Amino acid sequence: MVARTDPSTADHMTWDVTDLGFRMGLSPRVPDVLSRHVGSVVDELLTGAGLRVEDVAGWAVHPGGPRILDVVRDHLGLAEEQLAASRHVLAEHGNCSSATVLLVLEELADVDGPVVAMAFGPGLTLYAALLLPS
Repeated sequence: MVARTDPSTADHMTWDVTDLGFRMGLSPRVPDVLSRHVGSVVDELLTGAGLRVEDVAGWAVHPGGPRILDVVRDHLGLAEEQLAASRHVLAEHGNCSSATVLLVLEELADVDGPVVAMAFGPGLTLYAALLLPS
């Protein structure tokens, strides 16, 4: 697993506890921040396992919005089909916070080979995990 936090962007994604529950703050600049880090995070993750982007059988990217998926696609050189599961979950469920990546993983349950799962959280933090078949 690799996690990267950009503390200079701590105000870009926030969670506040209020009397009425949780309130999320999300800046439209989040995709710009991710564009600066997604390539190096994925490279670190895959290099540590002796893999390349081309070796990944499935991409479970948290569907925080279309621009986020576009940034990941463009910066990793992925084909649109490789993000089909994330786009499907976004269309069906919307952005249900970072845990939405679990719905994407469910869509990829039949993938045979390594899967990269990515989620994003306050800080702004990018989390990436490599899931290997047993």
